[in-house]
Amino acid sequence: MTNNATVPTEEESDHMIIWLDDHIGDPEWCQQLKRAFSTQPDPKNPIPVKLWDKEFAEMLVSEGHMPVHFEGVRFLLSAFTNIASCIHCFYQNQHRRIFFITSGTLGKKTVPIILEKFKDTFIDPVTEEPYMFIYVFCQNIEYHRDWALEYRDYIQIFNFEADLLARMMRDIGDYFLTESKRLLDESPPNNPAAQHRLTWANELLQRYGQMEKVSMKTELDEINQLLEQVEEDSRSSSDEDD
Repeated sequence: MTNNATVPTEEESDHMIIWLDDHIGDPEWCQQLKRAFSTQPDPKNPIPVKLWDKEFAEMLVSEGHMPVHFEGVRFLLSAFTNIASCIHCFYQNQHRRIFFITSGTLGKKTVPIILEKFKDTFIDPVTEEPYMFIYVFCQNIEYHRDWALEYRDYIQIFNFEADLLARMMRDIGDYFLTESKRLLDESPPNNPAAQHRLTWANELLQRYGQMEKVSMKTELDEINQLLEQVEEDSRSSSDEDD
C-alpha cells in the first residue's frame, strides 16, 4: 500500500523537510543551505528573516518541528543529530511528503531503517515509482558510494551544498507541478490546492533557473498556462453561483 500524502486545500503545505546531521548546530556548517530557510516573513516586509543557528539548536532540543519557508515555499522543518529521534519523527509524520537530508555517516545507519519502515514515504502513490527525495551530503562521495548504491533509486549524493540546494529546488518544484496536474485531473478539479502548488512550483523553478543559470521557459510557460486555466475555471464557477 502506498503513502498518499494528504493534500490540503488551504495555503499551508503538508510537506516536510527532515535534516539529520551531527554538525547542524555548528554556525560554520552548511551556511548556504541554512540560508535557504527562513521564518515566516512579515507581510509588511518582503525580505524573509533567515533562520539563525540558535533556532536550529532549539529544534534539536525540542525534537519538534517549526514552520519555515524553503526558498519562499512553506514547509515544516525538523532538525536532528540523533538517529532514534529522527526515526521517531518519520513515524509521527508518515502522512506527510518528506524530503530527507542526511550526512553520509548518519545516513549509512539511518537510510536502511527508514526504507525498511517507511518505504511508502518515498514511493509515488500513482506511478509506484520511487522518489529520489533522500539527499546525502558528505565531504567524500567515494567513501559513501558503496552503501549508497544499494539505495540508488531513492538517494542522491552531494559534496557541494550549492549542488544539493539546486537539486532540491528542482526536485520539489517538479514534484509540486506534477501534484498540481493530478489535482486538476480530479473530478471535480481541486483548483485551490492546485493553484497553491503551481505557485510554489513557479517560485522554486524560477529560483533554480537563476541559481543554475539555465532557462526554465518551458516549465514556467506550462505553469502559467495552468494558472490561467485555474483562474478561468474559478471565474466560471463564480459566475454560475451568481
